Amino acid sequence: MHHRFFAFASAALIVAALILPAPVRAEENRRDGNWWRGQSAFAKASYMVGFFDGMELGKDFSYWGLAKTNDIQLDPMSSRVFDAYNNYREKFMKHVTNVQISDGLDTFYDDYRNRAITLPDAVWLVLNTIAGKPDKDMEKMIENFRKNQK
Repeated sequence: MHHRFFAFASAALIVAALILPAPVRAEENRRDGNWWRGQSAFAKASYMVGFFDGMELGKDFSYWGLAKTNDIQLDPMSSRVFDAYNNYREKFMKHVTNVQISDGLDTFYDDYRNRAITLPDAVWLVLNTIAGKPDKDMEKMIENFRKNQK
């Protein structure tokens, strides 16, 4: 009887050992505060340069196929989307550097309660802070992001 229990327990441990690494690897690849805090200062600044470049390419992707003629005359809805992007970029990104955002993320992720918030969401929150959103409003925003993380 003891041999069966020992064999079953051993098999269960082996199966658990084989299954466990997959979720652990998935957590290591999640771009959130736990990942961020493990990066060097150079890696953080480089990540933010890529983030800025990705925003520009994303903007281009969002309207390249929408032009009606060579003079890039957009339909009214597409024009509103393009204008919204430019307005947000002007409001939140003008004169903001990759290192400034990186420093803001360091401060943001110092709070252990924020570490499950993904990088794009955390960047949005940091940009709002830099833009001068009142602390009371920021506290509500951050709490909502904490509750809605996957």
